[in-house]
Amino acid sequence: MGLGSSIIFKRADLSAILERIGSASVLGIQIPNGLKFYAGDIADFFRKRGHEVIFSGRATYGACDIDMELLREVDFLIHFAHTEMVQVERVIYIPYLVDYSIDVELIKKSIPERNLTIIGTASYAWKFDETKRELERVGFRVELKKGAGVEYPGQVLGCNYSCLKNTTSDVILFIGDGRFHPLGASLCTRKKVYSYSPLSGDVEVVDSEEFLKKRYMAISGAFESESFGILVSSKIGQKRLELAKNIQKLAHDRGKRAEIILVDEITPSVIDNFRFDTFVNTACPRIAFDDYSKYYGKIISPEEFKIVIGVKDISEYSLDFET
Repeated sequence: MGLGSSIIFKRADLSAILERIGSASVLGIQIPNGLKFYAGDIADFFRKRGHEVIFSGRATYGACDIDMELLREVDFLIHFAHTEMVQVERVIYIPYLVDYSIDVELIKKSIPERNLTIIGTASYAWKFDETKRELERVGFRVELKKGAGVEYPGQVLGCNYSCLKNTTSDVILFIGDGRFHPLGASLCTRKKVYSYSPLSGDVEVVDSEEFLKKRYMAISGAFESESFGILVSSKIGQKRLELAKNIQKLAHDRGKRAEIILVDEITPSVIDNFRFDTFVNTACPRIAFDDYSKYYGKIISPEEFKIVIGVKDISEYSLDFET
């Protein structure tokens, strides 16, 4: 695939960082699995400009996941497809931006409420100022706020819905792809959430009931637990050791065994040889929620742990994220 035909150069502006990297000898490239198809194109782009390239072979789960080992071997680490979440010296972020248009008539027809908040991931949120004007032109009242620790107004992360704090809108409109982020918005605000994909043209109401049933089952299954393995990721943007220590103390105060397990990447194989009744995930919340079945239902979030040991009532259920 040639440089001119590669979609990566339409959605990620590599030329924007050339001045910053200057005459750097070796560049590290970290890209999500879905974009590794374009590794050759990216390498050609930088190599033709006099830079050597080393790719990270690790999976990349978000801006919180920086390959620190590769960073030690290169002059700069170029982190693709995310905006800055953790400021690390010599790490340069290149977001992956989808240029899209919205079908305002479809949205107007599909959403009877006229007072809404728009949210989305960085790939879509970069264009929300324009999107807001288009929606207002057809009669919507649009709330668009910037949360803490994000690049764009309306931007959400899997662990950060702070742009929805104190929202006064009647409903939430998620613009983008995937189900996790709109689901998080629904559970965070307890408001009706619509999900709209500009690429497929689909508008749907997000249903959180099935998700909650699975989480209540996980909580119920942990009530009889006498021992807990507390999982801590060493990833720079996910490491929450103090939270793990607090969880451990809560467990010990109630006569439960609780041990902290530090690991880079949390996978089912990590827990296989540990004999704990239930594991508490303090890393990316999606590990417990998206991959629940892979852990045989034995993994819960810190907020769910509080319900299990009686610190919170189940009626106060919430996800583990920033709002």
